[in-house]
Amino acid sequence: MKCDYCDIVEGIGKSQILHQDSEIVIAIRDHVITPGQITVFPKKHYTIMELVPKKLLAKCAAIANKVSVAVFDGLGSQGTNILVQNGLGAGQKVPHFGIDIVPRIENDGVNLQWEPTQLEEVTMDLVFKELKKEASEFVKKGLAGKEEKEIIVDEGDTEIEVEEGKDNYLLKSLKRIP
Repeated sequence: MKCDYCDIVEGIGKSQILHQDSEIVIAIRDHVITPGQITVFPKKHYTIMELVPKKLLAKCAAIANKVSVAVFDGLGSQGTNILVQNGLGAGQKVPHFGIDIVPRIENDGVNLQWEPTQLEEVTMDLVFKELKKEASEFVKKGLAGKEEKEIIVDEGDTEIEVEEGKDNYLLKSLKRIP
């Protein structure tokens, strides 16, 4: 299957690359929801988010955060939508994981809202039990399958371990950010 993001990495895709390093590409593509939409994606081909290595996924998210700030500052955006369309059922059009940063202004005509559905209590209970069963293992053992310390990725891609019971200035600061 053809991959537009891999074409961009190879220099044959229709886009403007804002930045790239050995792992990540930040690009403006020609098919967008609003002008100024930017996509952050790994150079290596990963179809969906679950396949992206944890450190690379954290780097993509950190860069998407910085791009969102740039969209606010550079375009005068009033907001951004950060989108990951993960799989065909979620509307993924390019078979390559990416994070879209969509600039928004009030009354821009883009409707990303949906009408919530009221689930019956029985359905809610069944869904909850299934998700709880699946989640219990990684919650108990940590995301890597073993006991983990909480990790925060700072701006320099340096991991900061947070020891239980100790105050951490960076962690407190992050929790204050709205």
